[in-house]
Amino acid sequence: MRITFGTVLWALLFIILIGYAIFWLYNWMKRKDAATMLSQAEFDQTKRQAQVIDVRESNDYHSAHIVGARNIPYSTVSQGGVPGLNKKQPIYLYDNGVTMAGRFANKLKAAGYDNIYILKGGFADWTGKTKRREEEE
Repeated sequence: MRITFGTVLWALLFIILIGYAIFWLYNWMKRKDAATMLSQAEFDQTKRQAQVIDVRESNDYHSAHIVGARNIPYSTVSQGGVPGLNKKQPIYLYDNGVTMAGRFANKLKAAGYDNIYILKGGFADWTGKTKRREEEE
C-alpha cells in the first residue's frame, strides 16, 4: 500500500477534527457541571435576586450591557483570584456567547461557589433591557 501526501493530509485533518470534538465535549461537560444555562425569560425574570456579572472586557461592557450588571472581565479572573462575590446569592454570568462565561463559571466552581447560571446565547442574543454608552453620558 502506497501512502500519498493526500492520504496523510486527510488523516491529519481527521485527527485534528477528532481532537477539536473531544476538546469541545470536555469544555461543554465542565461548563455543564459548573453552571446551569438559563433562557432569556428565566434570566430576565429572576435576575433581581442574583449577582449579574458581565464577563466581557470593559470596553464591551461600557458600550452596552444588561441593566443591573456589573463588569468583572474574565481576563482579570484568568490572571489570578476570583472576585469577592456573595456565595449565598445566585451568580448570573454572561458574555457575547457562552465560552468566557463557562470558563468563569469553572473558576467560580473551583473556588467553592454554587448557584452559578449562564445566559443561554449570551449578550449577542439578549433582547431585554440594556444600558448603552450614550445613556450613561
